[in-house]
Amino acid sequence: MISKAISTIIILSIVSMIPATPIAASQTSVSVNAPEKVDGDFSVVIEIENAADLDSGQFDLAFDSDTVNVTGVDDGLIDGTVIPIDNWAVDEDRIKVLFNLPGIDGVSGSGSLATIHFETIVPGDCTMKLSDGLLVDTMAEAIPASWDGVESVVPEAATNTRTRTSIPADATESRSSGFGALFAIGVLAAAIFAFRRE
Repeated sequence: MISKAISTIIILSIVSMIPATPIAASQTSVSVNAPEKVDGDFSVVIEIENAADLDSGQFDLAFDSDTVNVTGVDDGLIDGTVIPIDNWAVDEDRIKVLFNLPGIDGVSGSGSLATIHFETIVPGDCTMKLSDGLLVDTMAEAIPASWDGVESVVPEAATNTRTRTSIPADATESRSSGFGALFAIGVLAAAIFAFRRE
């Protein structure tokens, strides 16, 4: 009887030490991969990490039009799936790019949204910056994302206005699976049931 009680106390102590394991969901992030100095023809890759059920989207890339000119835009690629460029347009010192995957399956993973090709007018420094980014999932919902490591723009469903929220580049969303808590409750219930049978 005493050994059974001690065994039960030890088991309960061990089980109570098992925390509910948090699962960290990685945030989607979009960034510019561009050379610091430009000379001749070059390409800029718009990279994406941790996309989940991505279906379509858009972004603007600002650049110094006195230094470089856009010559073309190529499709992106996420984990072997081509991200087709639907349309693109240049307006003075920025290019707007729209992309849309065919069908309703979407794509998840990391890769690129687009590759933008430039020619250099004046060699030297050229700063590029993403803005007005929007990622849409297969359920037509905005995907929160870190654009150039700074902010997420998510339209509000009720008012169709945009909310800007500062999010650190290394921020992650945590959820508790609850497995540890359920396991502890189950063991506790089994121990109580075992004591009642005696």
